[in-house]
Amino acid sequence: MAGPVWNDTTATPTDDAAIDPSLPRRYLTLIAEVTDRLMGADDPARMIDELFELIRTELRLDVFFNYRLEGDRLVLEAHGGLTAQEAEHGRELALGQAVCGCAASTRKAIHAVGVQRSSDSLYDFVRDLGLDAYACAPLIHGSDLLGTLGFGRRWADRFTEDELRFLHTICHYVALAKHRLRIEEALRAGIETQARLLEELNHRVRNALQVAIGLVAVDARAQADQPARAALDRATERLQVLASAHRPLYDTVGLGEVDLAALFTGVFQQVHGAEAGIAVAGRFEAPVEQAAAAALLFHALLKRHGDKPRISVGPSGNDAMRLSFDGAMWGLDTLSGADARMFAGLRHQVRADVHAEGDDRLVVVMPYADRG
Repeated sequence: MAGPVWNDTTATPTDDAAIDPSLPRRYLTLIAEVTDRLMGADDPARMIDELFELIRTELRLDVFFNYRLEGDRLVLEAHGGLTAQEAEHGRELALGQAVCGCAASTRKAIHAVGVQRSSDSLYDFVRDLGLDAYACAPLIHGSDLLGTLGFGRRWADRFTEDELRFLHTICHYVALAKHRLRIEEALRAGIETQARLLEELNHRVRNALQVAIGLVAVDARAQADQPARAALDRATERLQVLASAHRPLYDTVGLGEVDLAALFTGVFQQVHGAEAGIAVAGRFEAPVEQAAAAALLFHALLKRHGDKPRISVGPSGNDAMRLSFDGAMWGLDTLSGADARMFAGLRHQVRADVHAEGDDRLVVVMPYADRG
C-alpha cells in the first residue's frame, strides 16, 4: 500500500528529533505495541478506540475520527474526544465533503494547519469543533479504499514532520488490520466460495503480513537503541506467528478451520528452530481468528521460558483442549506493562484458563470449535 502524501503547502514543522533525541526510540517502541494490538484485534471499532488511548498522550491528541466506506458515503465507525451531539453531526459524509471526505475522494492524506485562522469551507466541521490542526489519511489496502482515519488538536496549529510520519505508519497498520478483519468476517459468514476466499487469503493476507513483517524488520535493523530494537523484534516474531495461523488454510478442506496442534508445532519450530517434542492426542480445529489468538498466547508462553519444554496436547472435557508445559514453570505475576496487558487480552479472547500444577508444570485449558 502506498503511503499517504500529506497535502500541506503552508506548514513548516520543526524536527522533533533535534529537540528530543529520545523521540524516535519512543515512537518505535509505541509502534511495536500498536502492531501487537492491531494484529490481535477482533472488533474494528474497539480496535481504533484502543489505538487512540495508546497514542493520544504521546502525540497530545484531542480527537479522532474513523470512517468506513459504505457505497459512496463515509459512515462514522469510531470516534474519541467528541460529545454525542458532535459525533451525530459528523455521522455521515459524502465523498469530497469536509476534510475526511476529501481525503477519501482524492486518496491523499491531508494536513490542515491553522484551521482557526482559515476561511476555507473545507475546514468548517473541524473548525466548529475548535480544532486548529487536523491530519487525515485514507485507509487503503491494494486498490481498495476502506475508509479514513483522522486526528485533531486544539492546542497547536499543526503536526510536525515526525508526527506525520508516525501517523502514516499507524494508518498503514490500521488498513492492514481492517482488511484482515474483513477477510475473516467473510470466512465466518461464508459469503464467498471456498476457492475465492482461499485465493484472497493467499494473495492478500499472506502478502500483506509479509509486507508488515518486512517493514518492522527493517525498522529493527536500523534501530541502534537496544530496548526499541528488542520491542520491534518481538513485533516481527508475533507477525510471523499470525502468518503461521493463516498458512494452514491454504491446504485444508475445512473452510476457515485451523488444526491447532499442527499450528502449535509450527510456532514451536519458529521459536526453537528444531522439531517440536509435542505429544498430541486428538484433533482440535478452531476458526482462524481464534487460532491466531491461541497461537500468540502459545508463543508468549514459549518465549517466557528459555529451554525447550515437553508439551502435550489433549482433550479436556467437552469441546476444550488442554496444553501441558512440563519443565516450563514461571509465575504469571512476573509479567508487567505491555506484556501483561497483551497476555491478559489473549487469555480473555480465547477464554483460556492458565494455572500451575505442581512445581514445574504449566497448564492451559481453552475451548475450541469441535466439528466432529
